[in-house]
Amino acid sequence: MTETLTQTVVNDLTQYDGPWGPEQAAHLLRRTSYGLLQSEIDQLVELGMDAAVDILLEDKPLPPPPINYNFENDPNVAIGETWVGQTLEEDDGVLNYRRQSFRPWMIDTARKERMSIREQMVLFWINHFGITGVNIPQVRYEYHTTLQTFALGNFRELIKAVTINPAMLVFLNGNQNNANSPNENYARELLELFTVGKGPQIGPGDYSNYTEDDVRAIARALTGWRTRYFNSTEFLPESYYQANRHDTGDKQLSYHFNNDIITNADDQEYAVVVDRIFQQPACAYFICRKLYRHFVYYEITEEEEVNIIGPMAQMLIAADYEIRPVMSALLKSKHFYDLENRGPMIKNPLQLVIGMLRTFDYQHLSPTLNQERLILQTYYGRARNMEMDYFNLPSVAGWEAYYQAPAFYRIWINSSTLQERIRFTNQVTNNGFNLNGLRFRFDYLGFIENIPDATDPNALILALSKLLVPRPLTDTQLANLKEALIPGLPDFEWTVEYGMYLSEPSPELEAAVEDKLKDLFRAFFNLAEFQLV
Repeated sequence: MTETLTQTVVNDLTQYDGPWGPEQAAHLLRRTSYGLLQSEIDQLVELGMDAAVDILLEDKPLPPPPINYNFENDPNVAIGETWVGQTLEEDDGVLNYRRQSFRPWMIDTARKERMSIREQMVLFWINHFGITGVNIPQVRYEYHTTLQTFALGNFRELIKAVTINPAMLVFLNGNQNNANSPNENYARELLELFTVGKGPQIGPGDYSNYTEDDVRAIARALTGWRTRYFNSTEFLPESYYQANRHDTGDKQLSYHFNNDIITNADDQEYAVVVDRIFQQPACAYFICRKLYRHFVYYEITEEEEVNIIGPMAQMLIAADYEIRPVMSALLKSKHFYDLENRGPMIKNPLQLVIGMLRTFDYQHLSPTLNQERLILQTYYGRARNMEMDYFNLPSVAGWEAYYQAPAFYRIWINSSTLQERIRFTNQVTNNGFNLNGLRFRFDYLGFIENIPDATDPNALILALSKLLVPRPLTDTQLANLKEALIPGLPDFEWTVEYGMYLSEPSPELEAAVEDKLKDLFRAFFNLAEFQLV
């Protein structure tokens, strides 16, 4: 073991200046990506902490869009090409295959991402703007790319883009919001869940940061936006502004917004509304608390509220609501690297599923495009069985694990989902997945090839522990893992057998060594610590 959990937690944003090695780099990657690759750990160690964080926060080109991977009857899109930007056909199969293609596309995008926080930030925003039930593929794709584009960009401008995005207009009934019959759904969530937060009620219809009258006034200000062409075979879906449905009267805000009056601004009034909301510092505090809970820990003490959330919020305001500098300060802070903040969070299902795909490198399991996408679809389904459906959130508030006190992340583990997690890890350490007669499984022998001194069972297990669990294991745990690898046998039994396989491989030796490795990895995956990040 290389570290013990005795360090005093630093509850401020002082920049980290301690040792920079594999442990710190691995912690950074665990929180900012899905799973670990040894090559990425090595790269970040060589770069140093400052440059490592900077490269993770760099803008990256958008990933390739989802494709038609198995539907032969789309006259406009051949197999292997993207359907994005193509109109629908009357055949229901076209709509269905495009919907289906999102799931393996999402898994593929996340597993292939290298040295970037973007997909974890997109997950953060997917949870922040918890839409569900919008099943027009072009609309969902454009919504998703909006979140990817603004992942580390300007929070205020992201809110503006989401406000008139066709997916959000449909989901929260903004497209039904008109001067004669204002619909308050989006206005309410804009304040309660997306910007300032509700807080405790302090009077009749009066919350900590807004009132019911503010909801009504903002709903009126957002009138006039509509959607069209959702099922068109000629045009792509879009949102648009219809002037005669817009309320042109003055909208009076409460004392929470200095009793300001919003006057008519036609198709730009939604932007005026967002700009006015963002003058309230509560916006910065609200989103910084959510960022902290997602990337550091769910519990925020009074001291951390003052010394971490406060400075983060002030930094966000000073940066005109650009997210990148705030994330940079957080990921470079002593607080982020404190040993107490390494490994107290339970992996969400996608971190478990995609993390294993990335860590064990599934690239060799791609004999055909259709087979590859179908197996990725299977992996998406396993995360969904663990109660995390990326494209179908349980509510507009997102997944309970990110907001429901006092349990927070512990909500991911219950009697049902724990069994799903165990079934999943057992399957990938047994025979893998059988798809149309083709077996997909991890290459454990290939995985340990680059581990130095892998012929020494102690060195092998210690090296694997640094990749697979976020905290140092006890001597007893390490001994139990070795017992799984070579039960009741002396160390040299592994040394000799694995050494013979390396020097003179044969099918018999390969099977024997692989079986031992399966037992070892199963023991790793059954550790409680393996479920932590």
